[in-house]
Amino acid sequence: MDSVSRYTGGIFAAGAHAMSRVQRLQPQYPTVPMIAEPDAVRNYWATEDAPFQLNRDENELIPPNLDWHLSMQRMAGSALAMTPTGQIKAGDARTLKNALHEANAIDRDDVLFTLPLSAGWLSNPDYARQVVKVIDRSRHPVALTFTDKKNPLESRKRMRAYRRLITETTGTVLAYRVDMFGFDAVAHGAIASAIGAYPSVRRLNPVGTRGSAIDPEDMAPHMLVGDMLRFVRTKQIRRVWFAEAEPFVCFCTVCDGQPIDRLFGTDEDRNTGHLHNLAEIGRMHDATTGLAPSARLAAWVDQVKGALDTYPQLETHIHRPLPIPDDLEVWAEPVR
Repeated sequence: MDSVSRYTGGIFAAGAHAMSRVQRLQPQYPTVPMIAEPDAVRNYWATEDAPFQLNRDENELIPPNLDWHLSMQRMAGSALAMTPTGQIKAGDARTLKNALHEANAIDRDDVLFTLPLSAGWLSNPDYARQVVKVIDRSRHPVALTFTDKKNPLESRKRMRAYRRLITETTGTVLAYRVDMFGFDAVAHGAIASAIGAYPSVRRLNPVGTRGSAIDPEDMAPHMLVGDMLRFVRTKQIRRVWFAEAEPFVCFCTVCDGQPIDRLFGTDEDRNTGHLHNLAEIGRMHDATTGLAPSARLAAWVDQVKGALDTYPQLETHIHRPLPIPDDLEVWAEPVR
């Protein structure tokens, strides 16, 4: 919590203990907005008849409704209440529309309409247009995220569809559980983004699945290299980038001039890596605080150009070619 900016940052708590964590931490950090993520986005498939997970008990005379669930989140200290929307399968327009209908029936001004959608919604242009229409018609801000066993925005097709969606909607949207695409989304009109400090919270797995298996040696943290707009595993930095070259040092508030490749897979090292990511995300965000939308977009365009320039510089230093990531090349394109 001490790594989160008191006045420009915020926290979404995830996992089974999200609500209790917010309830415990909010009084200690009253200026930091905290929001507890509902379990539904991780473990519940939405259906047309039941788009929200309401945990109804057949023995209760008056089963809890959506408004009650939202009020419980607020009572626990959440700055806003997230609708407990289940994951919606690609093309299931009836469930998507009914979730919107039920959310719009809630007459409150402290609600985020949560939309955890299968990544397939981005693969089909007709599906993506339906998502835009739903966001446009929502009376509440929309926390939008996509699910996949890998990266939901792994392909250039999905990346471009995501950018079009964010740019075209006239509704209020928050880029939720996202990677550096959160900065691109805010530059193109999203009201905010929630960027995960470590990989598993930068996306959602489909209900009942787990992410792809990884090599135990890959437990070293992914480090955000801000100038390159890229999360890179420390192992790759150490073994590929700087196997035969002097590593660069990081001057963030966590690293304080130490080599960027120093971290391994211990719990302490992983925690240090996550804190570094928080510090770098906060630094980049703070640089755009207070900018007008046009200035924010211009600043992002300049950052992308600068990141592209770092690759030939690093190649010269390490004497080996480095591929430019797809997302960086897509960010350099006009939205199309």
